Amino acid sequence: MPELLERDHETGCVRRLVDAAASSAGGLLVIEGDAGIGKTGLVRAAATLAAERDVRVLGARGAELEQDLAFGMVRELLGAAASEPGTALEGAATLAGPVLGPVSAAGPGGQDLFGILHGLYWLVADLAAVRPLLLVVDDAHWCDVPSLRFLAYLARRLDGVAVGLLVATRPTAVGGRQDLLGVLAAEPGAVMVRPRPLTADGVRRLVTAALGPPDPAFCAACRTTTGGNPFLLGELLAELAAAGVTPRAADVDRVAAVVPRGVLRAVHTRLAALPGPAVALAAAAAVLGDGADPGRAARLAGIPDAEVVAAADALVAARLVERDTALTFLHPLLRSAVASTLGPARLAATHRRAATVLAADGEHGDALVPHLLAAPPAGDPWIVDALRAAARRATARGAPETAARYLIRALAEPVTPADRHGVLLALGQAEMQAGSAAAATHLAEAVEDAPDGVARARSSLLLARVLAHSGRFPEAVQVCERAVEALGEADADLTTELTVELLTAATQHGSTRPVALRWHAARAADPEPTTRAACMLLANLALEEVVRNGSRERALRLAELSLGGRHLLDPAAMMSLPSALISLTLAGRAGRAVQVWDEAIALHRLRGDVRGFALASAFRGYASHYCGDLDATIADTRCALDLVRAEAGPTVTEGFAVAWLVYALIDTGDHAGADAELAARASLFESGPWSTTNYLFSARGRLRVAQGRHDEAVADLEQCGRRAASIDADGPVMFRWRPHLALALFGRGEGDRASVVAKDAVDSARGWGAPLPLAESLRVAGLVTAGPEGVALLRQAVDVATDTPLERARALTALGAALRRSGRRVEARVPLRAGLDLALARGAGAVADLAHEELVAAGGRPRRLRATGVDALTATERRVATMVAGGLTNRAVAQALFVSEKTVETHLGHTDRKLGVTSRTQLGAALG
Repeated sequence: MPELLERDHETGCVRRLVDAAASSAGGLLVIEGDAGIGKTGLVRAAATLAAERDVRVLGARGAELEQDLAFGMVRELLGAAASEPGTALEGAATLAGPVLGPVSAAGPGGQDLFGILHGLYWLVADLAAVRPLLLVVDDAHWCDVPSLRFLAYLARRLDGVAVGLLVATRPTAVGGRQDLLGVLAAEPGAVMVRPRPLTADGVRRLVTAALGPPDPAFCAACRTTTGGNPFLLGELLAELAAAGVTPRAADVDRVAAVVPRGVLRAVHTRLAALPGPAVALAAAAAVLGDGADPGRAARLAGIPDAEVVAAADALVAARLVERDTALTFLHPLLRSAVASTLGPARLAATHRRAATVLAADGEHGDALVPHLLAAPPAGDPWIVDALRAAARRATARGAPETAARYLIRALAEPVTPADRHGVLLALGQAEMQAGSAAAATHLAEAVEDAPDGVARARSSLLLARVLAHSGRFPEAVQVCERAVEALGEADADLTTELTVELLTAATQHGSTRPVALRWHAARAADPEPTTRAACMLLANLALEEVVRNGSRERALRLAELSLGGRHLLDPAAMMSLPSALISLTLAGRAGRAVQVWDEAIALHRLRGDVRGFALASAFRGYASHYCGDLDATIADTRCALDLVRAEAGPTVTEGFAVAWLVYALIDTGDHAGADAELAARASLFESGPWSTTNYLFSARGRLRVAQGRHDEAVADLEQCGRRAASIDADGPVMFRWRPHLALALFGRGEGDRASVVAKDAVDSARGWGAPLPLAESLRVAGLVTAGPEGVALLRQAVDVATDTPLERARALTALGAALRRSGRRVEARVPLRAGLDLALARGAGAVADLAHEELVAAGGRPRRLRATGVDALTATERRVATMVAGGLTNRAVAQALFVSEKTVETHLGHTDRKLGVTSRTQLGAALG
């Protein structure tokens, strides 16, 4: 490794990073410092060390001109390795195809960003499995934002992977870049080094090497002038040597005279001494960016081919560019200094000419983009077309923010009236995918600029979705109503989709709920399930039956019809799938709902759609709770929350997942864990959508009942009921708040009122007819009713709960406790033993504890409550172990769950210790 002056600590960190990669430990090193401080020297040292350890080096460098190219840095870093003979994108790595494959392979429909990141991660893991990797990114402050997102994604998954990640950056990034670089630096296990300026001794050594033994005053002047910056000091010394200055005290004044303003002044001085063709070639190279072809630069500069070689040689002699076949500046500071000589207006005009030169050379892809973005608006249609094509590529690569920047620039060109609607629509869609608040504004403009009724309706549909997603439900309803009225019979499917959006938004707000109710009252017939739009509407109609406590049979029929033809598994219709499947769940067909969610999750996994995967996992977890599978509920809802936190960002999924997780944690007896989950998302009680917020009130109310905090429970559950009643959504199954309110009232001594609420709950549930809510209501009515009448209600609850195992365990336990309290101890033992066994089998610790306590009080001898073996596994450990026992490799499990292989190994390590197994072959038998 070449010696680096006064960089022992930094090179030690570099060496440890390379060792970590070579030993499959993984590691992250961030080098942060001002331009010229020596970051690139450390990067080169890392490459040398890696070669010595047989660690493969893949490198990329951010460029000022390329910071708006979607995944530009990633393509430079991984593109060549991904396309090598023998390297195939397989498994989860195939999701990286739109970024690393040919541009034409990136389809127009858009790709989920987090699926792309997942695929890129697994490509890196696959490459590292063949040979340890050192990934080196220099000048990361100029990297595009999607690439930095990948680095942040990768950094969280380096533990146990044979990958070292070295990121060198200036501390001057802005906006999203600064935030993402901060995330990298804050990653647990990350090492941050900040090279310091050279000491007086270091300056003296460099001065001696360049000019001979110096006078201390001369060295001090050099250090003061350059601030001890190695690059600036080298430039200064080269200028002094060229001027014949000796390092004497008498020449101190000449130090400041050479570069009083650093590199900018030095470059301007050098350019002034060069012939005209060399100056023009330098400016063209600065505009085109590092690695520019000399012939192309000459065409941009307008100099004859015959003068190119001499001009390039002059730039080499002036220490501006490297001696190479391409024009590459010796340092980014030099390129910036040369570009600054053009001035803003001339620089923008030169970028415009550069785009023309590139297009004439056959470039039609991303190479044009930096120049088009920097060019002054000129009303040129071909620039608009090029930017729209670039936006489509960015969208296909999962970078909608980048696409939006391109389209905003296209609008400024400006676009022709004929193109304006299309650009606005694409911009609104990109901003919608990126979660930008500007989406509503641009989609509203697209609606106004639409050339015909169908285009206006399509734009309105997107606008309504954006408005609804941001909680502006009344506005969304108005947009849909106007669009439906204007569209008429021109497009039946589009009218149906608008109706679905209208009904969904209207149900979320008290002021607009009457709109939905009027529509339902006026409808003549249900649609036939022959199209995607019709099936979406059928799903909505099914949910409406549930919400309004209508006909359970009709809800089941509509939900099943909506699933016919698999239309709701189409990505464009999956937003309606929860309506169909929660209807099945609440109407008593939870097992069927789980089966369809299994299929949906498999499709989301195949597409790399992390947001869809998280949402489907949360809803499958809820259905699993109805099936009595607490392990599956906890595993699914925790998976959803982990993905939302780590990858997908805040979504509607979070409120659902945490509420349904709390339901399950109450059953396990983990009240502290449930409290922590709710406290971490306190803001959702105020800002979440109506339905998710109501589930949260319901969950917190149930938890407070279990904790004996009855006053708080009453407040939450009554709030849940009022909110539901305000939009005529007070059926017995959506939030099931009445039985728990009855328990809370009973707990605080309001027995009469509790009996009234419990009876109301029984009557409502009986009218609906699904087993679980009826069994629950009967159990609660039995608990708040004294004497034989209460016991009779509990016996009914046991009978109704035959196919709902968790509720049956609760009902059996409650019945046994009531019998024991009435003095019938021997009779009580039968339901208590059955309740205990069923609770233990389902992992319902809270129910099992109560059954165990009651059975002891009844004189029984219950089996010991175990905390070892399979019963000691967490839900996630059991899920991972089951997948492995089923024959999947650790890597396949990790890819399926969107986690790292190290995470799977950790879960299996815990599982092996708890089960006492030492091999994968023993795992299946141990799990039973």
